[in-house]
Amino acid sequence: MAFNLTLDRTANITNCHLNGTLNKTCQDHGLRPQMGPSSISEVIPISILFCIIEIVGIIGNILVIYVILSDRKMRSSVTNMFILNLGISDLIIMLGGIPEISFFMINKGWLFGEVMCKFQRYVLVVSLYSSVMTLVAVCVERYIAIVFPIKAHILCSRTRTKAAIAVIWPLSGVLAIPVLLFNSTKHISQSVVFCKTMFPDPQHRLTYSYVEFTLFYALPMVIQVVLYAIVGKRLFAGSETLHRNVGSSANENGKDKASVAIKARKGVVKMLIASVLIYFISYSPPQGLLLYRTFSKTPFHATWPWFVFVMTMAYINSAANPVLYCIFSQNFRKKFGAILGCFKHEKEGYIQAKSLNTASRYYNSTMKSTAVTEASV
Repeated sequence: MAFNLTLDRTANITNCHLNGTLNKTCQDHGLRPQMGPSSISEVIPISILFCIIEIVGIIGNILVIYVILSDRKMRSSVTNMFILNLGISDLIIMLGGIPEISFFMINKGWLFGEVMCKFQRYVLVVSLYSSVMTLVAVCVERYIAIVFPIKAHILCSRTRTKAAIAVIWPLSGVLAIPVLLFNSTKHISQSVVFCKTMFPDPQHRLTYSYVEFTLFYALPMVIQVVLYAIVGKRLFAGSETLHRNVGSSANENGKDKASVAIKARKGVVKMLIASVLIYFISYSPPQGLLLYRTFSKTPFHATWPWFVFVMTMAYINSAANPVLYCIFSQNFRKKFGAILGCFKHEKEGYIQAKSLNTASRYYNSTMKSTAVTEASV
């Protein structure tokens, strides 16, 4: 959150510093030209860092999408349907962030024109809003499935889940319309252009920030903390009761099945809670700054490392989920391993085939040469 506004400020600060002749212009726009990387040697590590995050995020989320879509059993799970939607949102954020990463590499301002300034930021914010709504939706689904298991088959059916996902994207698009309306390019010199959100007045900007803070940070956080607390209490406390009941009335096979089911449910809940924690940790810095500027009389002078940190956390949020799935889900871990193993075997097979082909050509060439030599004798 404050994702679009954070991009604005970060881009402005970088250009103001690296273009020394623009100092006066930047000061006129309320920016501090000393708050950027002092040399290209500072830009390179930042560019490398963002490239690593991009690569991990793109490959990881593609794997998540492929694993779910290619496996009928995984595709039939309501939870996995939400995880699939989350993977799509995160992948769009990773791909949509490439122009911003390019900016960090070349430090020339916004190079992609007015239309892309609006469209790229709009797509990023829509995808971010979709991610938040999906996290809340899967939290509600887990709450119903564990606390009201009898009603879960009706309330959390695949049809209802598809309908929820179908609503999430248009709703995200509507709520992100201010970005589409007010994002624009601004020339601060003949050679440097900024892509930023320009509201009619500061009050509109503040209102937008508060609405975004409430709908996509504070409210989702409260809902998920409360519901996951109830789920955790029911799941971990209920598992002891279930073990006792199974232990007194079932054989060893029944105990094993119950234990596996409980362990699987706990694993899914832990994975989802970790995903939620990563999200709120990632976007807490800009939201904390918003609250600080609202209630504190002391001005906050952000530094270049602060903005690098905020941007890094924003992208790490979208790259981290596939890693969490590998850590907490044995099923995802096996599927990822199988896919990567296939690539490895295909590569080894290609190398072996190439070696055999080379050896065959060498053998044929040698035999032909020998035949020619014998014929000449």
